[in-house]
Amino acid sequence: MQPSSQPLTLTARIACLGGAMSLIGAGMPAAPAPVAAPIPNAQKDGFAQCLTSASPDAHPGRQLTVNMTSAPAASLQTLRYDYRPDAAQGDGAGIRIEIPVAYAETESLLFSPPQTAEPQGLGYAWATTSTGAKVDVTITGVLGGIIQATLAAPLAAGETLSVFYRGRVRSVAGKVDIRYATKAAGDAKWQVAPRFPALDIEPARARFLAVHFPSDVVAGQPFEAAIVAIDRFGNLATGYTGSVRLSSTDPKARIAATAEFTARDHGRVVVPVTFNTNGFQKIEAAAQGGKLPVRYKYAWVQHGEIKQHHLFGDLHFHTGSGAANQGLFTVDSGQDLNTTGTNTFKELNLAGDHRANFTNAVSAYCYALNASGLDFASTSEHASRLLTDHVWQASQDISDSFYRPGRFSTFYGFEWTPELNHYIVMYKDRAGKPFDHIQYPDYPALHGALKRQGAPVLTMPHVSWPFPNHDIWQDEVSNEYRPIGEMYSLWNGRHLVQPDDEPQLFETPADAQWSYQYAWKKGFRIGVTGASDNHLGQPGANNDTIDIRHSGGLAGVVAPRNDRDAIWNALGQRTAYATTGTQIYLDFSSGGHPMGSEYTTGGKPGFAVRVAGTNKLALVEIVRLQNGEYQTVYQVRPDGETSIFEFTDNGFQGDAMYYLRVRQVEEYPGRLYSHSTADMAWSSPIWISRN
Repeated sequence: MQPSSQPLTLTARIACLGGAMSLIGAGMPAAPAPVAAPIPNAQKDGFAQCLTSASPDAHPGRQLTVNMTSAPAASLQTLRYDYRPDAAQGDGAGIRIEIPVAYAETESLLFSPPQTAEPQGLGYAWATTSTGAKVDVTITGVLGGIIQATLAAPLAAGETLSVFYRGRVRSVAGKVDIRYATKAAGDAKWQVAPRFPALDIEPARARFLAVHFPSDVVAGQPFEAAIVAIDRFGNLATGYTGSVRLSSTDPKARIAATAEFTARDHGRVVVPVTFNTNGFQKIEAAAQGGKLPVRYKYAWVQHGEIKQHHLFGDLHFHTGSGAANQGLFTVDSGQDLNTTGTNTFKELNLAGDHRANFTNAVSAYCYALNASGLDFASTSEHASRLLTDHVWQASQDISDSFYRPGRFSTFYGFEWTPELNHYIVMYKDRAGKPFDHIQYPDYPALHGALKRQGAPVLTMPHVSWPFPNHDIWQDEVSNEYRPIGEMYSLWNGRHLVQPDDEPQLFETPADAQWSYQYAWKKGFRIGVTGASDNHLGQPGANNDTIDIRHSGGLAGVVAPRNDRDAIWNALGQRTAYATTGTQIYLDFSSGGHPMGSEYTTGGKPGFAVRVAGTNKLALVEIVRLQNGEYQTVYQVRPDGETSIFEFTDNGFQGDAMYYLRVRQVEEYPGRLYSHSTADMAWSSPIWISRN
């Protein structure tokens, strides 16, 4: 497929069903702010940026042009950047062009790293001039993502310096600013361009369909279900067209026979559905020709008022908005990041997605809504010098613009990142401020700063490296701010340091100082969530194909409604659970007390369990901690996708803790790619004492 000569314009339209807005299509937001430019105020209605027809701002470069405006995701391209200066350029003049590169689990998902050694290799860069003058080409930048072309002879005004790059473009769809800086002579300073040209990365063909709808519905009441086409890289497959047959496990359901995808739908169609039979029910979809797998989920259907809703969200993902989308050239002080050491670069640039800061929070929230079908989300930008008060306020503005009580909830978060003990710090109100690990190097120091600040806060441990001497659970600080922690994220499957996804890496073993079983045994009464730690602007993306390198991670909460207060309270009360990235329905209670509870009893505790998978369930088990030992006290191996049962623990002897653990079958058994597809879920524990 050849790149289009026209810029990609994504539009969307609004459907109103029963007075409620439906997200149909994914309009792309405007390009992020240029390097060192002020951050624009967020629009009053962030939702509208995903819903209404809009053409992205082209941000044209005044002196730099590019030979194409769009390219298919992950395609091999030869990009030509033509620089035509307005004035004569002296010896040593030149241009720096940023290629968005990455490292670790995202390295293969962005642009090929530029290089000058192998003309036939990916990322090869070279340069010419219209006068035939010699040009020296070097690769610079801490991440090796800067092509620097330096003139060996003067260049007259109107002449052209052309820089070429041949490599794979990124697999993440959306707009990429082509950031560049120039200098007019060898002794001059680099000047970052005020505006940049842009390249649109187009999604690939649809690889699978996903079905999104509420997890709890009332029998006889209509609700909206979204059928979404996703490409092999996790992008919304906006070019998908075709007919999708619809049905349901509920024989009495009211549902359209087909969902018709047209070019105007941009990969997302919303249909009205009514379930009429109590119990677990799901929507089934089959694409025309049956070639697209379907990612499904279940809803619990009941008559009467829903008192508790099962909601899914991602509270830990990063975007370049946390660094004002500044590139690798400079910061507000004018310091050139290409001349700094790694530690300085880390301190300065960590606030963004630290993969070139090419993503933005607006498009990430749109992805959470349109592609992932989440109920809540929160950016957690890295706290550093680039996360200034101005940037933090702009980040809060964006979160506020997407807050829709009853539909989608957002919060304000940042990640505090010392060497080992990373935490996600989240606020419900705007009064809270970010604190970095330079001024507050350990959790007691962070806790003290939060205490003095006085704003309501949640601090969620984000365990990453499984070091034997880990001290995440070794401080003696009060747990008033950390009722819940992140037990699963991409770190469970980071292929750079381990060959496979290890869902239980931070759950077990009980004697590992980084594990939650260790924390519970030590006396921490902490609940669990999951999160993606996504750096690609795709919160909620899971490893559904071999080209999606993130093993998602989601937080499930059980709350009376979808708004900030209810979700905040659910997290604080530990009525929450973790999944490895799919929307597994999990309900775990004891004697009417929900997960996360502490209570006393004079008899043997009983438990009620409801589970509905996103695949066939392999094992559902109740795990008990009693007398310092963990034991599975009850388990079932369902021959299906749902399981409902009750259990009384006659072995209860006194103080004990219980949690539910769910494992699904491998979706692709024997698949060569490293990541396991046997998704899991864990409830927050219930602590029970004898009366």
